[in-house]
Amino acid sequence: MNSRSFLTLFVLIISASTACAQDAKKTADDFAAKWVAAYDAGDATALAGLFTQDGVFNAPSGAVVKGREAIEKALAGRMKAGWTKETVTTNDAGAAGNAVWAAGDYALIGSGEVAGKQTGGRFGWVLVRDGEVWRVKMLTANVSPPK
Repeated sequence: MNSRSFLTLFVLIISASTACAQDAKKTADDFAAKWVAAYDAGDATALAGLFTQDGVFNAPSGAVVKGREAIEKALAGRMKAGWTKETVTTNDAGAAGNAVWAAGDYALIGSGEVAGKQTGGRFGWVLVRDGEVWRVKMLTANVSPPK
């Protein structure tokens, strides 16, 4: 392979890699918007539906919640406790085979008994294609230490 061919191939690979990263970030941001819309609507069923049937939620409490039904119950409990609004910011994302991973920050805003309070931390999720839609295979979240 001559140097011109090698350079052309190198540029194509770098361009494809950048496009793939941009596509992953867009996928992650679009998914985060769906998550926030369902969360802010108080729809634990819709949130659980964003997971695969065998999805896993490693909750900030340390609990490992498996399957849509259990995830729905856990998220409904969080909302019932007054954590009724959420923001999600994707800081980084990438593609890994047929999956997209993303990491970022989240914040929960309280209402009712926890009105005026806020908690949050970091999250990471792995999204996989399920037919025409992306679903969470695994979500891990932690709580930021008090400031």
